[in-house]
Amino acid sequence: MRERWLRDALQLAGLPSPSTFPRAIVADAQKVLRVSFVALDEVTGHTVRAYLSRRGCKSMPEGNDRDIHGCIVALQGTAFLFYSRKDSLEDQRFTAAHELAHFVLDHLVPRQKALRFFGDSILPVLDLQQKPTQEELLTSALDGVPLKAQIHLMERDDLGDISTGDVLRVEQRADRLAFEWLAPEAVATQVMKQGPHEERIARLQHSFGLPPRKAEAYARVLAQREGAPRFSLSSVLGERNPG
Repeated sequence: MRERWLRDALQLAGLPSPSTFPRAIVADAQKVLRVSFVALDEVTGHTVRAYLSRRGCKSMPEGNDRDIHGCIVALQGTAFLFYSRKDSLEDQRFTAAHELAHFVLDHLVPRQKALRFFGDSILPVLDLQQKPTQEELLTSALDGVPLKAQIHLMERDDLGDISTGDVLRVEQRADRLAFEWLAPEAVATQVMKQGPHEERIARLQHSFGLPPRKAEAYARVLAQREGAPRFSLSSVLGERNPG
């Protein structure tokens, strides 16, 4: 059974159910959401700033010129989603889905929350056309409502992992939503049941086009959900004892 936050995010995003796998996540997302996916030869703070500058965008990430897997710059209900061409096709697919998940979870969901709370009067504030009142600033701080451009960088370490030490809750949820788009639980569970137990990771990887390490992580998620009623997402997705 899907968690409520996951059901809500899937509904808000409105992506169509995939007809084939591996899923064409970029094409599907651009049909229903105001997002632009951008593949760069190298994703760094410099290349992202240069790309946005050429398009007259003033909301650009500062600093961090390390090589990264992907990046999102979101504002006014829209986003640029960057990913690296030099990554494998499987990694590119997962990065695109992961960054799209950040757009939905960390931008669209709080934006929807603000509109429900304040009404359409908050739109000029959300769109940076008007300064927020003290009440709006307080609500933003308490409820995580974005009142400025949002930037997220999916960094890499030598193993290609998110290099933030402990895997934060926001990253766990982005991964979980990305998995649900690329390999819906109902379908992936059936794939896991086919053939020898030892091949389940390989079946996930090849059936849904997941990177090997992500297929391994998702296999553990599905195994936990099948066998443990008190499932802990952090214990499965967090490979380094998340706090």
